[in-house]
Amino acid sequence: MIEPASFEAEVRGLHAFFGRWYSGAAAPSEFSRLDVLAETFLMIGPDGRTANVVEVREMIRASYGLRPIDFTIKNVSVRPDGPVGTYEEWQTASGVTTARLSTAVMAPAPRQPNGLQWVHLHETWLPDARP
Repeated sequence: MIEPASFEAEVRGLHAFFGRWYSGAAAPSEFSRLDVLAETFLMIGPDGRTANVVEVREMIRASYGLRPIDFTIKNVSVRPDGPVGTYEEWQTASGVTTARLSTAVMAPAPRQPNGLQWVHLHETWLPDARP
């Protein structure tokens, strides 16, 4: 089980990092924030494409300072019977807003900022909020 407050803090904290990274406001040393991704991490994007941890890290590293993205996280919840939570991720870039429903599986990781590590992420476009 994971604590709802820790899950929410991790989701918000990682997306705050993304906002700083994509705008170029983060120091390059902050890339270590991605240490919260497990070596077995798998992401399924809203388009159905999969990416492992190496691919995700490379994609994010290559996007440093390319475009500001405003991230808004809404409706965070955690299942009471396991390590799974959901949240809505709203992104606004260049005046266009998209939104996805994300389901994340996390595991305890005491050395990480919020005591959690991302194991799996599956994103789905929200109706009427896709590109």
